[in-house]
Amino acid sequence: MKSVQWIFVPILVVASSLTLLYPNFAERELELAVRKEFNQLPEETRKDLLSNFAERWKTDYNPKGDWQIEPDPSVFPEQDYYLVKGRFITSAKINQLSQENQELILEPKNKLRPTLVEEYIFGGRPLAIRLGLDLQGGMRVVLKGDFDDYTSKLKDSYTKEIEELTKKKADVALSEKERKEAQDKLKEIESYFELTPGRKLAELEKAKLIIDNRLTNQNLTEPQVRIQKDQDSIEVSLPGVSNSSQILDIIRNTETVEYRLREPSDSNANSRGIYHDAIELEEMKLMNQGKREETEIVRFQNIVKQKLGKDEQDKFLEAMEKKYNIPEKYKLYVKWSRANNPKASLLPREFVVLERAISLDGKDMRNARESYDQNRLTYYVSFSLTSQGAEKFFDITSKNVGRQLAIVWGDKVISDPVIRSPIAGGNAQIDGEFGQKEATDLANVISEGALPIPLNVLEMRFIGPTLGIESIEVGLKAVLLGFALVIVFMLVIYRLSGLVADIALLVNVIVLMALLSLMGFTLTLPGFAGIILTVGMAVDANVIIYERIKEELAAGKHVSAAVAQGFENAFWTIMDSNVTTLISGILMIKLGNGPIKGFAITLCWGIITSLFTSLFLSRMIMDLLVNKFGVRKLRIGFKKLESKNV
Repeated sequence: MKSVQWIFVPILVVASSLTLLYPNFAERELELAVRKEFNQLPEETRKDLLSNFAERWKTDYNPKGDWQIEPDPSVFPEQDYYLVKGRFITSAKINQLSQENQELILEPKNKLRPTLVEEYIFGGRPLAIRLGLDLQGGMRVVLKGDFDDYTSKLKDSYTKEIEELTKKKADVALSEKERKEAQDKLKEIESYFELTPGRKLAELEKAKLIIDNRLTNQNLTEPQVRIQKDQDSIEVSLPGVSNSSQILDIIRNTETVEYRLREPSDSNANSRGIYHDAIELEEMKLMNQGKREETEIVRFQNIVKQKLGKDEQDKFLEAMEKKYNIPEKYKLYVKWSRANNPKASLLPREFVVLERAISLDGKDMRNARESYDQNRLTYYVSFSLTSQGAEKFFDITSKNVGRQLAIVWGDKVISDPVIRSPIAGGNAQIDGEFGQKEATDLANVISEGALPIPLNVLEMRFIGPTLGIESIEVGLKAVLLGFALVIVFMLVIYRLSGLVADIALLVNVIVLMALLSLMGFTLTLPGFAGIILTVGMAVDANVIIYERIKEELAAGKHVSAAVAQGFENAFWTIMDSNVTTLISGILMIKLGNGPIKGFAITLCWGIITSLFTSLFLSRMIMDLLVNKFGVRKLRIGFKKLESKNV
């Protein structure tokens, strides 16, 4: 009677699990959003883009014809999107469609419509199991922190304070106490430049947070960012990414926004500083002699045009600093502009000498956005300052009226306006003759924050969507083959009892996959391995139970008593073996990462579901067979064991 009452529990569990799994196998509808700007392109350009999209739809995106798209991809849709219908629409395909057709498809507006289950039961929450990098393709990159460069920039930010404290320390007019305080403060600042493992880890944590924010803003699906402490590096896994070079540039962007004062000019009204004037005089001499190609600025432009890299640019500027005897307190930069022509390229146009000390940096800024200047036909960036930044900005502009305050983006001086009066209120703007993309990039750097440390590529690996699909097929084949072999083995060895075990095994896999869907789990190849292991462990529990039943039947007990006693005798053996494995799995989840963690999660949940199916579901079915359907003969092994009349 008890078994009959409890039969509704597994029925409810299986029904709920199948409901949760439905979105994984149902036909989905994807809205591929079309850019509004597409209509503004020249007609010939639109035709070429649509033709290319239609061709790739047949050859690359939908070669097997499993999906439908409305309207035809060669036709511009009347609505704001193309509607794609089909099964197994992965994020890799969505990203690929968007990123390879950026002039047509507006990626942030793409929408995968929820299924009925997702919409009406879970309020639109997605339930499909996510696929990891090894299953759907993408990019994995390991970025190593350049802490030498970080230390150099940190020293620059304390230059002015170190100069003042050094003067105080050597000033005999001050009291011994004041000089001692200056010396102690100097030692404290110098300690900032000593990078302990804890300091390095803290900076990597900051970089990880910023990278997370940048990837979120790129509308990428399931990016994973992890710190590798032993290598002072950050590992970034990007499933489904196809425009890898663009994303890598966004991740590695360490450009900062800084305010630095230009060197002061002398009494000459036309002077812009002693060292600037010396460089400009030399340039003018060469220009007058018809040697324009030999001028320093043209040589620097050639380095930029030839894309020789930042190292070559830095070496060139260092050589110029030595040539013109520029003192340590100053640093040579290059001003970039469009030469008063909005359509011209942004190029280095002039050398400027700035104070090494940073007056204001990215930590003092927030909430930036790009805006368009109708009069100058260029973009500018307006931003607000933090409360501390606003105070610093007011102090700088109050004390330096008449001087030029340069705005440095990365290593480029983009603007150097004259301070006309003190600026209060915490709002400012950057005018740099920007194009739209440059203004947007700069606004993003200010809003998201710059990386605290430069990152160099230590390792990079790409997995194409085709390889990912092959991995899925191999994984599914492994699961299905393992499942089929276990089913056959149990039927051959245990006959009716084996059928019960096979039913429990099937329910086990269904419940496990439903749990992973509910959790929003990202499935990887090691996760597949965990599922395969779960199949074996679930059957192992049934084998232990049946062997105990076999012993009880051999001892002459009634079949119902043998079944009850067999389950009771096997209970603690199964619990002990599974709990010890569960403890190991939990430790792997806590201490491991990446593939290890994925394997451990599927293993642990597999253990829990197998305990439910083997100790509860199997027993309930066996009780029904014996007590309700009158089964008196059980074949366990190759010997038929019959019930005795007790």
